[in-house]
Amino acid sequence: MLNRILTSIFCATIAIATVAQTETPDSIEAKELDEVVVEAQNQRTDAKLSTYTPTGKQKSSAQNAIDLLRQLAIPQININLVDNAVTTQTGQNVAIFINYLPASAEEIEGLFTADVRRVEYLDFPTDPRFQGNEHVVNFIMQKYEYGGYTKATVSENFLVGKLSSRASVYSKFAYKRMTYDLYAGASNHNINHSGTSIIGNYNLLNPDGSPMHIKRNELFENSHFKYNQYPVTLRAIYDSDKTQIANTVGFNFDKSPTAETSGSLIYIPGNGNDYSYNRAEPYTSRYLAWQGNYYFILPRNFHLSVTPSMNYGHTNYSYSYATSQPGTSEILNQSKENAFQFKGSVTLYKLITNRQNAFFRAYFGSTSNDVNYYGTSPYANDFSDTYAGATLGYNFATQKWNLNIDAALQWEHNEINSESVTEVYPLINFSAGFSPSQKHSLRAYFHFGANYPGASNKTPNILQQNELMYYTGNPNLGLSRQITFNLSYNWMPSNKFSASAFAQYFGEYNLFVPVYQHYLDGTALLRTYTDDGDYNRTQIGMSFNYKLLGGALQLVASPSISFYRMTGLFDISRSPFICNASATYYLGNFYFQASYQTRNLTVQGNRGVIYKDRDFYQILAGWSRANWNIRVSAMNLFRSDWLCATNILSTPLYSETRFVDGNNFHRRLNLSVTYTFGYGKKVQRGNEVGEQSNASSAIMK
Repeated sequence: MLNRILTSIFCATIAIATVAQTETPDSIEAKELDEVVVEAQNQRTDAKLSTYTPTGKQKSSAQNAIDLLRQLAIPQININLVDNAVTTQTGQNVAIFINYLPASAEEIEGLFTADVRRVEYLDFPTDPRFQGNEHVVNFIMQKYEYGGYTKATVSENFLVGKLSSRASVYSKFAYKRMTYDLYAGASNHNINHSGTSIIGNYNLLNPDGSPMHIKRNELFENSHFKYNQYPVTLRAIYDSDKTQIANTVGFNFDKSPTAETSGSLIYIPGNGNDYSYNRAEPYTSRYLAWQGNYYFILPRNFHLSVTPSMNYGHTNYSYSYATSQPGTSEILNQSKENAFQFKGSVTLYKLITNRQNAFFRAYFGSTSNDVNYYGTSPYANDFSDTYAGATLGYNFATQKWNLNIDAALQWEHNEINSESVTEVYPLINFSAGFSPSQKHSLRAYFHFGANYPGASNKTPNILQQNELMYYTGNPNLGLSRQITFNLSYNWMPSNKFSASAFAQYFGEYNLFVPVYQHYLDGTALLRTYTDDGDYNRTQIGMSFNYKLLGGALQLVASPSISFYRMTGLFDISRSPFICNASATYYLGNFYFQASYQTRNLTVQGNRGVIYKDRDFYQILAGWSRANWNIRVSAMNLFRSDWLCATNILSTPLYSETRFVDGNNFHRRLNLSVTYTFGYGKKVQRGNEVGEQSNASSAIMK
């Protein structure tokens, strides 16, 4: 379109010049020409990806990468207002990259949005730098020759406790092909009103074997939680035309010295006496992590990507539970864990022709957990989870079509002490995209895979939870098969409007679920796991983004409906409707936003639980100028209670309703301030390093 406009202007100029040369001054008449307006295309889609170019207003009002994604309102993704989790509209995880490098949560927080050139969304990308992630958001940042900057971020919550703050400092220095990042953060919280009330129904046995029903009400009343995190991370990046090398080293200290809840305990039928209970779960965790990302462009159109990582963590966790009920003793389960994880992948990518490419990926991972329990139920366990696999993929792309297919064979070996289980299973992905123009795209994908239980689900230990409940794992749990089919249509007729319609089916078959059985001659229950039943979810919905007043006002809405069907031991059917909506207004250096999301209801298959949270509403006002961004947010201002979620479980021997209290849906005020100052010429900002993650824990809780 732009080329045609420029060509027309050029031809008109030549014609005017020709007339001026052939006509006398007296014969020339003044003519008013129509105004020619050239508008840049800020969003476009094709068979491979969708690209969004943020406006200056969107970039200046956003404090971090998640903020910018929310301002862009990309129709293919959803951002949860409570925890800022980025998913597809159907709930799949979206991996976030910055200049083709994976970004941690803290890197996302520290990104300087003024340097964002464009944002890409991809489904099943073939680029080896995306490491096989199925759904990706990639921030393309402005690059600079040399320089550095320091960015400070402070966030404080009010009305939720004595202290709830987060502070971080990023420093970056770039010279020629090298870039160095240093991150240090502190997260400190001292809060109350966080706990769970449990209404449990136990079907036990009398001494003569006859049925006995007991209703046990554990009602939360008071709590006190303190937890602190102090992560430090360093990264070095070498970037050239044909090579990108990044090494990241991080350390994190995570401690909760106080984690106490107390309340009342009531039995029905009972002797008329009410009791009290006290629970404490303090922990301390330290871990060290390293991650490498190496990418090379080789001769003959080969590309090589290598991504190794490893981390080590040590955790001390304590669980104590005591009641005032006569004849009961304190339950004390203390545990110490050493966890070591190593994983990596190697991808060899070959550009066959301009339309065809193929790749081969080999990957490996191993997690070892050495867990020792002390106290009421002493145990010593060694867990070892190892997997390896190989994937072969092919891509065919034209201007209108993009077809991907890959197949993998994966091997899993799980060992607990002397018992081990080995599985070999296939993984298949197929995706297709069709785009007749940059305003329309139709995409579909199919996934066949498996879900393997974690170490904590397979623990053979029997631990006591309360005076009527014990719990354990099942070392013989097998994997469950999964199928996903997704179809979506994206429409971007202009910069003012974009929309997406989607439908997805997800099925998991022979999934593992909790089961309860009589224990200690029927005087208590034992929770374990077994393979049983199928899980089905179908979701359909749409997403809209409409800009008015020259882009000063933006309206967004994403309604959808889901159909859950669970068979087997848990016979559950639900069909909830959800909708997220927001309105954003820009006024000079000020910006305002109002957001709302409805209550979310999900059926959690591997738990057999119906989960319901609360609706969430938020208004915010901010001011941004130069390197300052100051914002005040108000969430759920008219809600005085502390209820966050309700969990409902129902089985023949045991059923319960859990009321989870916390700060997430209580009224809250937040003040957040960011300030960035740069030094040197052409400062490179964004792509900061952040807090590293630990290996998954095998401690059973």
